Amino acid sequence: MSKYTSIQKEETLKASVFADFFGTDQYNYEPNIDNIDFIITEKQIRSDLFGDSVVNSKHYLWAESKKGTYDVESMLTQLLLTCKKTYEKATYLAPPWLGCFDIEKIAFVPFYDILPIFNENDINWNTTPSNHTAPDFQKARNKITKLVLANLVVYYFDTDEQEIREFVKIHFSGGLSTIKSPITKDNFIQIFIKWVKEVKPFINIAKDEWIEFKQKGILDCDFYRADMMSLDGNSITEKLKIILKNDNYKFQVIFGRRLFQTNIDFTDGGIAYKRFWNKYERPPVETYQTYITERRDLLVPENIRERKGSFFTPAVWVKKSQEYLAKAFGEQWQDEYYIWDCAAGTGNLLAGLSNEYNIWASDIDEGNVETIQSLIDIDENLNLLSGHVFQFDFLNDDFDKLPVELKKILDDPEKRKKLIIYINPPYAEADNRKGEGRTGVAVTKIHEKYAHLMGYTKREMYIQFLTRIYCEIPDAMLADFSKLKNLQAPKFVDFRAFFKAKLLKCFLVPANTFDNVKGEFPIAFKIWNTEQKEVFQQIKADVFEKNGNYLGEKTIYAYNNLQFINDWARTFRDTNSESIATIIGVSSDFQNQRLVRIEKPHMEVPADNHHWQITKDNLIESSIYLAVRHCIESTWINDRDQFLYPSDDWKNDIEFQNNCLIFTLFHGQNRISANSSINQWIPFTEKQVGAKEKFDSNFMTGFLKGKIFSAESRAVLDAGLDLWKYYHAKIKDNRTVPVNASFYDIREFFQGRNEKGAMKSISEDEIYNTLISALRENIKILTQKIQPKVYEYGFLKE
Repeated sequence: MSKYTSIQKEETLKASVFADFFGTDQYNYEPNIDNIDFIITEKQIRSDLFGDSVVNSKHYLWAESKKGTYDVESMLTQLLLTCKKTYEKATYLAPPWLGCFDIEKIAFVPFYDILPIFNENDINWNTTPSNHTAPDFQKARNKITKLVLANLVVYYFDTDEQEIREFVKIHFSGGLSTIKSPITKDNFIQIFIKWVKEVKPFINIAKDEWIEFKQKGILDCDFYRADMMSLDGNSITEKLKIILKNDNYKFQVIFGRRLFQTNIDFTDGGIAYKRFWNKYERPPVETYQTYITERRDLLVPENIRERKGSFFTPAVWVKKSQEYLAKAFGEQWQDEYYIWDCAAGTGNLLAGLSNEYNIWASDIDEGNVETIQSLIDIDENLNLLSGHVFQFDFLNDDFDKLPVELKKILDDPEKRKKLIIYINPPYAEADNRKGEGRTGVAVTKIHEKYAHLMGYTKREMYIQFLTRIYCEIPDAMLADFSKLKNLQAPKFVDFRAFFKAKLLKCFLVPANTFDNVKGEFPIAFKIWNTEQKEVFQQIKADVFEKNGNYLGEKTIYAYNNLQFINDWARTFRDTNSESIATIIGVSSDFQNQRLVRIEKPHMEVPADNHHWQITKDNLIESSIYLAVRHCIESTWINDRDQFLYPSDDWKNDIEFQNNCLIFTLFHGQNRISANSSINQWIPFTEKQVGAKEKFDSNFMTGFLKGKIFSAESRAVLDAGLDLWKYYHAKIKDNRTVPVNASFYDIREFFQGRNEKGAMKSISEDEIYNTLISALRENIKILTQKIQPKVYEYGFLKE
């Protein structure tokens, strides 16, 4: 019990929390700015140099408040769904802290920790923030929980009162000697958004000139960076493409020649520029300078990043990859080998290397090259020689353009064997899943030259990198971060046939730890010896979670010359018997698991790899198919694993067959509904469930009659019977509710649908919630019974 337990109104709770923990002369709080419940701000009202009032300009905390008790993750999710628009509008700068509180506790998390969630495009950000049962809310909650786990702090009002005050004192106080807001890693992107609106329109550059600059790799963010990395109107470093001199812009390098004499001023005499920068402290404090300088990629429009394949490698994986390079080539590898990162981006993959005389870095983007050059002097972890950093389009330029010393290495067969191409290449494809072509992404000279070798895979930019390295830098070592397609995907079998090399080491990490990479699938770091010619078959890879913790080993298989589960499905297609449902099969991997389902019969559509009709003659096989595809959870680790053509041993395992049948009857992806067709999937008789009328079909009870079930299947049937009984008792006097309800219909009846038409996750009927929970627990136990058989019969490789 806390002192706030008896509070009846949320506004009273907010005022009380503010008074108890923030009520000093330093802070104010604003309720309900942009629907954000609780905002701690700077209290003073001041005037800037132009006489404009600055009211509560600095925000310290955005928080969600709740009267009652709620879990922290749900409150934070509601806050994130609420404040995303506020963040993107950039009307208010994001605070250093996010939080939430109810009547018993308060929690804080650094704002920077949740920034990656705003880049997630598989969440409907327009979902109602207060609808905690919505699928998109739950999806966001799962992602946020993973993000904040490490740095979330939770205090309870009844036991931690002093600790809360101490936390606020330490983390919120920072001195208010200036009206200017500091530039930090949390807000420099938002400040750029505001700069584009408020400063860029007054830079004395014509529209066609901006287009020309863009074609040459000079973007508006280069002018912003010149502003940001300056003091008293002058850049603090000369190593920028654009620098600031006396509050005017000068080109350092443009179109391959130096133009120090060129000045660019403002159409309004610099008024907008001065007003804007009067609000922010320049340059950023030294703590943030290296990070902000190296993250130019975050200021580049997303479509340009995608086309160039800009994917910043997290420091945890940079360090880990260098550990594996040392394992593969010995502790003295940096002195004994040459290193070339030919897709260097802003150079972070090379951070931590020590022998600058053996390292080269190149990138297609001149702006990235400029960033690396600017970091050489200020980042003590980036040991490079300026002359070893150069602009180079690896998929189009001739090697004659390389620096002389690097070209000598490529031309010398023995030195090539001591060259490591160390890269995180582009992952962009020629077009995306929606079929919206990314024009020109994969159209390169390498695409044209080696299309006959790459085949289908030529659409992948990283495959083009690997192909040129293999074909034109023979016998070199290759260390790359990339997807698993080239190791596993069935459509990449031709690539594997010609790319013969020895895979020495491999580890897997979550793809969504990389900037701009969406989805939950593995990224592999792979070390190849291209001198040793062999077709890849399999390797045991180490697996690491988000924070770098070791999870264990996973065997990666090539799946060369194998048949897949959909090949097996073709053997039991039935076009002669009456259909009782249609099964949707889709591709044979885990990433398509969520699409595998059972629907009403679609007899007008012919069977193909992706769907077929379920009949009495293939019901067992179809049930095995659905159970196998769904009994093992899809994770980022197994996302690319393939389901295979099984051995015939399953045919002698009647218990396994019946377990799969019961699993299929009660699985959530069985979407048969009596509203669209005759429901032939009712596993009980009218008498068993107390039905008020005769069912339209008793096919399933007839099919089940006489079968012997395992204890696990019997428990599922018993729990299902309790659910059916409760449904029929509930509708006994309601003639408008279908007596032929399927499992899907019963769930819909009790759970209902939200405003978007999706079935809700829970019901207001507590008896139903208890019954469905019991059924699901029994299905979990049955699932554990089925899982070992999936591997035993060869549907999956161990």
